[in-house]
Amino acid sequence: MSNIKEPAREAFLYQIWQNKSFENKEMSTIDGHYVQIRDKGTRNYDSGPDFHNAIISIDGQLIRGDIEIHPVAGDWFLHGHHKDPRYNSVVLHVVTMNCPPSFKTISQNGSIIPTINLDNFLEKPSEELEKDKVIIDIETEPVCGLSKKSTITIQNILDKAGEARFDIKVQQFQEKRNNDLWEQIFYLSLCEALGYSKNRIPFSNLANNLPVETLWNYIWKDPKSLALKKCEAYLFGSAGLLPSQSHEIKQIVDRETAEYIEKLERHWHEFSLRPKIVCIKPEEWQFFRLRPQNFPTRRIAAAAILVLRFMDDGFLQTLIKTINRCENKITVIVKELEKLFKVESDGFWAEHYCFEESENDTTKARYIIGSDRARDIVVNVVLPLVFAYAKEVNDLRLGNEIMQLYFQYPELADNEILRHLRKRIFGLHSVKRDSVVGVRHQQGMIHLSKMFCQKGYCEKCLDPDIFKKI
Repeated sequence: MSNIKEPAREAFLYQIWQNKSFENKEMSTIDGHYVQIRDKGTRNYDSGPDFHNAIISIDGQLIRGDIEIHPVAGDWFLHGHHKDPRYNSVVLHVVTMNCPPSFKTISQNGSIIPTINLDNFLEKPSEELEKDKVIIDIETEPVCGLSKKSTITIQNILDKAGEARFDIKVQQFQEKRNNDLWEQIFYLSLCEALGYSKNRIPFSNLANNLPVETLWNYIWKDPKSLALKKCEAYLFGSAGLLPSQSHEIKQIVDRETAEYIEKLERHWHEFSLRPKIVCIKPEEWQFFRLRPQNFPTRRIAAAAILVLRFMDDGFLQTLIKTINRCENKITVIVKELEKLFKVESDGFWAEHYCFEESENDTTKARYIIGSDRARDIVVNVVLPLVFAYAKEVNDLRLGNEIMQLYFQYPELADNEILRHLRKRIFGLHSVKRDSVVGVRHQQGMIHLSKMFCQKGYCEKCLDPDIFKKI
């Protein structure tokens, strides 16, 4: 009898799920429903469910959705997934250890999610496999075909992959154009970028509930300082984050905070559209495991500043004027575009990260939106959107300028996907690593990871025609 009491680490369970073969295996939920795994899904390296776009069959009914994995079933509630609308897409909860048949995985929308105990379908319980240091079938990942190729070949493939990823973004903006104006499309995409992954959905809802043209119409006649306060009030109110909208009313003892909140509450109360706006529920916003500098309260304050900054000429024309003014000088264009989206911490938000608490010396940041996030916005929103607009109006010169900018844009900050793929492709070959530079190569690596690596289509990226098929 095993004396192991600790469950396997979650990271080890991910390896088991990814690398063990469960397809066409007879499995069942903890309460006895027949389960078939058709597609285990794609590993999610960001916040949210662990695997996206899985396909399973429950009692013969085919279902597509996400997979969430926990060593212990109760972690679902411990981690707050039952309150998080992002986990409403989960179609299967995978657990280990002793899980009683009576356990119920309940989503934020109240539905019951099927649960399976993975230990029942392994040769040994997962914690014993980990203790024995068992090598999962293909735990040591297949050798990347690119790693055997020359530097020039790798660069060519990353060039094509980077262009394919850019094309996909352009197509997405073109599809959105069928239903909306360019200004709203940009505003929505900007808000989503400010939300990162954890608050992308509520930021998207905020942009849809309170369109940018509505904001501009209600503040354009006011002096800048008053317009900013109104814009903040309308956004915070629509977001459901004003103190008066909180379920837990906290006493404000700081005079500066009390005065600031009083102004916001008054402007929100006087907003004539307020009764028609469906406010977001406060609990839909994620603060958990976020650095205080990245709290959605600070990001909304930044959104208000950007709405005001682009109000005179609109997003699109401001961007185009900035590009034209720089006269094809790439480094200057990069600097000027990024400067448009950098927001310094000022006023109330220079000292606070939410309404109730002040920053301390260890958390103070000069910018609400700094260089890294500004670069991300330029690369992932500005360039593909302006290119989509150039195609619509048949502005070949602007389109060519955007592509040259994309081809020569310097690297963004590394992330987990990039670090993982660099290791697979280059190992310790520093010479090859140094030859892969710029945003196009980074975007190409992300494209390869999402379209091929994570789906197990190893070496398909070596097919010279593959990027024409995507």
